[in-house]
Amino acid sequence: MSRVSVIIPVRNGVATIRRTIDSALGQEGERPEVIVVDDGSTDATPRILGSYGGQIKVVRQRNRGPSAARNAGAAAASLESGYFTFLDADDVLLPAMLKTMTAELDAARTLSLAFCDIVPVDDYDHELDVKFIDECSAHAPSMEELLTRWWPILTSAAVMRRSAFERAGGFDESFTRPGFEDPYMWLVMREQGDFAYVPQRLVRYRTTPPMERMLKYAKGYRIFGRLVSERYGAAGQRLIRESSNAFVSAWGYAGLVALRDGDKLRARQAFACAMRYGPFQLRAASRWLRTFLPMTMVRALSGRIVRGGRTKPELENYFR
Repeated sequence: MSRVSVIIPVRNGVATIRRTIDSALGQEGERPEVIVVDDGSTDATPRILGSYGGQIKVVRQRNRGPSAARNAGAAAASLESGYFTFLDADDVLLPAMLKTMTAELDAARTLSLAFCDIVPVDDYDHELDVKFIDECSAHAPSMEELLTRWWPILTSAAVMRRSAFERAGGFDESFTRPGFEDPYMWLVMREQGDFAYVPQRLVRYRTTPPMERMLKYAKGYRIFGRLVSERYGAAGQRLIRESSNAFVSAWGYAGLVALRDGDKLRARQAFACAMRYGPFQLRAASRWLRTFLPMTMVRALSGRIVRGGRTKPELENYFR
């Protein structure tokens, strides 16, 4: 029996699930136990899962969200399994991923989790020129660092010790949709032991445009904020305050750039993100409302326009 269980939650994953499963079954070294949790699929996903026969273990449940699906997969893991990997149904493990990551965990019993870098790809599996983990994040975070800012650990790129996962209580099932359930899990897992960072890019991670992703994850962020504040008190409130300010600033700036370029739809979406990730601000609401006006009126309300379409003063002050 394998020491590693790869747990794959899926809902309507007909376009990607076969490649994801094949990447788990094709790992170098010992073969992992592959558990796929069908979280209420209504497409042909069950038929694809059935085609693997005894190569995988399938758990079926009504749609309850990725946290509940991951926990169901963990509960179905064989007793021999000492490590868990929670692989998203549109990501791919490169062949050396599990062998490399379990070696890190084997070498230090104090570790609760190891994570690696990733290869970002688009919907067509084309590699993106994006550096996911920068120099400031290329190390294992302390608890203080995790409580200071968001850390770039992806679920598919992490392998965790089963005993630590069980002490942590699994993924919080308050998250009934994707979005911010994983950064909360990293906080609780860090309480259980140290982390290790492996600099190799061992996962092909399918990413969606940031604006689309953040709009979809807004509800999860509110749950994340409540849980972090309840568990970590003042330190948790600081994390939420600082991350909210960062999100609002970043999306406000993105909206200003879009308006400068005449793209009102993109600006409207960016300002919507800014409003969802922070407390209500009249300025953000005003910016959002202006995206429904003709561009001539937008420019008139925004002050003087200089050559090149930029405002005066600088772009950050495009709308006051």
